[in-house]
Amino acid sequence: MIANLRLASGFVLFVFVLGHFSNHALGLVSLSFMNDMLAYTVSPWRTLPGTILILGSLTLHAILALHALYERGTLQMKSWEFFQLVSGFAIPLLLSAHVLSTRGAYEAFGLEEGYAFQLYVQWVQFPYRSFMIFTGLILVWIHACIGWHYWLRYKRWYNRFLPVIFALSVLLPTLAIAGILSAGFRVLRLSGNENWVNGLMRKVRSKGEAFSGFIDTYEQLIIASVIVCVLGIIALKIALRIWKYRSQTIRLTYKSLGLDEPVEIMVPRGKTVLEHLNINRIPHASVCGGRGRCSTCRIRVNDPHANLPPLSQAENKILQRIGAEENVRLACQLPLENDLSVTALLRSDVGSKEALNQYQVKSGEEQPVAILFADIRAFTKLSETQLPYDTAFLLNRYFAITGKAIESSGGHLDKFIGDGVMAIFGIDKSLEQGCREAMIAARQMSRELQKLNTSLIEDIGQPLKIGIGIHSGTAIIGNMGYNKATGLTAIGDVVNTASRLESLTKEYNVEFLVSQKTAALAGLDETIAEKHTTNIKGRVEPLGIITFKSASDIVLKETVPA
Repeated sequence: MIANLRLASGFVLFVFVLGHFSNHALGLVSLSFMNDMLAYTVSPWRTLPGTILILGSLTLHAILALHALYERGTLQMKSWEFFQLVSGFAIPLLLSAHVLSTRGAYEAFGLEEGYAFQLYVQWVQFPYRSFMIFTGLILVWIHACIGWHYWLRYKRWYNRFLPVIFALSVLLPTLAIAGILSAGFRVLRLSGNENWVNGLMRKVRSKGEAFSGFIDTYEQLIIASVIVCVLGIIALKIALRIWKYRSQTIRLTYKSLGLDEPVEIMVPRGKTVLEHLNINRIPHASVCGGRGRCSTCRIRVNDPHANLPPLSQAENKILQRIGAEENVRLACQLPLENDLSVTALLRSDVGSKEALNQYQVKSGEEQPVAILFADIRAFTKLSETQLPYDTAFLLNRYFAITGKAIESSGGHLDKFIGDGVMAIFGIDKSLEQGCREAMIAARQMSRELQKLNTSLIEDIGQPLKIGIGIHSGTAIIGNMGYNKATGLTAIGDVVNTASRLESLTKEYNVEFLVSQKTAALAGLDETIAEKHTTNIKGRVEPLGIITFKSASDIVLKETVPA
């Protein structure tokens, strides 16, 4: 619930900031245009529902930030967490005067002077204010972007659109700053006109010292409140830690891939396993920073009879999503109440990409998939005529077009084996869709190879040729391997058969070979294909296959068969 409240309040504040940044960017047009658009970006927040929404979200977000600081077991954290935490508390220190001179002045004095007045105060009367506001606005934007990025990065669609999102996240604040600079220089020029200044300041001067006193008093109050709250929570945490360490402690035994021997530490009750590991500087995976979103901190409880607290709703959702066993828990969600022995299930330096893979499948499950194998023909002979550097360059060019074709078609690039590649299609999808994606990937690989050959033919003397084999069926899918060599892969008869089909492309002198079953599931147009029957080593029944001289000739029907 706390995470959802943080996201909801953050979303409201982000919409508020988004409107302000868009309005600032209009300074590239004119001051009057900026003021006109305030009716759409600011006025709605000054209505009663808007006021309740923005002030409620701001208050809630601040309380949750203080709560997060209090709940932290240690101030040792990742750089992005540290920046987000510090920027969150620095923002009110930098922007409190600006808020008071805009919304505060509107509520207390009925002043609504617009951009010209604000820029005059910031650029002419108190130039240091403009620096504070610029810094505050940049921190607000980065703070928000960090929060959204570390939440959305586990969504598969987010990675596809990340370049566009990143470009927009840089473009908008750049335009906003440019707009403020343009409008600010315009105000500087106008400030040389005494009549313009007198007209601008007429209403403000009538309020006299009351207006300045209002801003100074409440700015100091806000700054003091933030400092007192932060320092008060830190002091309270230090006092509680001293008290807890003087009280009864319990034993945590920790095993991991990076440790030769289990580590035993004495810790106080109450904090989670991950917090105690961080406090004692024991490396442990936690891509999301202990927020219960990524599953990378999961551990195995070694004692099957351990008295553990029940699963929370969030933890249960994550563990079900990855198909975890009963004795697997999230270290960031498991508070210690009794002696406990645990084993880490992932290496401590696991990255966000690998964390995302944890959501693809359950750990070690049977699933119908399509498997693609591809291999360069006569590459050993070709490499004998090339320098080692040229061979590596050629392979990397080939791997690049192959990997891009596989991933853009929706497949999972399993591994490169020498000059060959293995890919899995249909993970967490229908088998029909997986087969279709595999066929699309094969076609794309062939077409991109033709382009590569055109560009390299003068260097290598002869075109590269590949063989591609695809088969579908049930395989065991899971994260397998050891230490850093762990990855999502597939094993089973379907994998062996797909590999042998790829080898058969040499015998049939074709580029592409697919089992008839897979072709039917993919919706292949077989009118221009050649059909054969072949015996596969290890299989009793003959296997129907379809061959294409070139995979670029593959044609698929409009829809996947039911």
